[in-house]
Amino acid sequence: MRIYLIGMPGSGKSTVGRKLAKALDMAYIDLDGMIEKDALMFVESIFETLGEKKFRELETKALKEIEGESVVISCGGGVVTVKENKILMNGIKIYLDTDLDVISNRLSNDYERPLLKQKSLEQIFDERYLKYQDFADVIVSNNVDVDETVKVIMNYLTKGVQK
Repeated sequence: MRIYLIGMPGSGKSTVGRKLAKALDMAYIDLDGMIEKDALMFVESIFETLGEKKFRELETKALKEIEGESVVISCGGGVVTVKENKILMNGIKIYLDTDLDVISNRLSNDYERPLLKQKSLEQIFDERYLKYQDFADVIVSNNVDVDETVKVIMNYLTKGVQK
């Protein structure tokens, strides 16, 4: 089973992904990290030198190259902007729905995301919200403690397997 975490920048995909993978005893892949390793550039550098379009192409390529079936994948926030990616994400797609004020607070202590230099958090949310809904098999709130979010996902996965 592959589990893909999608959501806004700062929604907690990487943090939840690492903890979920550990709890499930599965491999963990950070899609942005995979892109950086393949491109030999940081995501920010790719955006600045090659542009968002090229980054999205690299993102789609990385999705195609994921190996293994027992893996948790934290996707970049914009993975939903390319419709083809939905087909490539053969597994359970979990949207971490997180309030913008929570995201804003988290991002205040983090590095500046490339797109947030061009657009506001609200603009990005407005552009992507329906796409997250379309991609998602499951929607889980991540406004609370990460461990609580992982518990909710684990409960869903357990119930889904029993059906």
